[in-house]
Amino acid sequence: MQDLNSITTQIAQMSVITFKMLDLTHKAFLEHDTDLISSALEEEKKINDLEKEIRTALIELGRSYARKEDRAKTIIYADVVGDLELIGDYCKDILERVQIKIDEKLLFSEDSVKEYEELYHKTEQALKEVTTALEAGDTRLIKAVLKHEEHIDTLVDEYRRHHNQRLIDGVCNPLECNMFLNMLDFTAAIYYHTKKIARNLLKIKK
Repeated sequence: MQDLNSITTQIAQMSVITFKMLDLTHKAFLEHDTDLISSALEEEKKINDLEKEIRTALIELGRSYARKEDRAKTIIYADVVGDLELIGDYCKDILERVQIKIDEKLLFSEDSVKEYEELYHKTEQALKEVTTALEAGDTRLIKAVLKHEEHIDTLVDEYRRHHNQRLIDGVCNPLECNMFLNMLDFTAAIYYHTKKIARNLLKIKK
């Protein structure tokens, strides 16, 4: 049976892979590259495999603990693993839209790309900070993630209004608009789950 240290090492590895998938997903969007889509989906398979392996190990370890406090740690880590897996799912959702964008030869307006880039980079930075903290095995570093709390819902609402106005003005067509709004929502969801991971890790007492 694995101990908690070896399991948390695997969780850090899972976070690194998740961050890599997010990066590949964004590059596929920018470069209209189907090879990058395939590479990102390969990373998702690794995420899913690790999720099953780690969750099984956490359940086994949790059942072996006598103290409630120790069992609580395994539950928190299981939640973290679930959030990482969900981030991979949202990346996959974005990749599906990127594939449609490529197939239909859709182009976002310059303003759309600029807005999406701003949302993406806020999300990327948050996940990078979580990954760094997990790799270092120091949950105190998570405080840096929450220190830069962003009102992503407000930002997304603003960008939705802008894009709907572009649709009315004829700058984009309905399919392009739908793809853009989907990508905003999925990226915001990645941000939310990243922040949830940070909040959960702060609950863990060494």
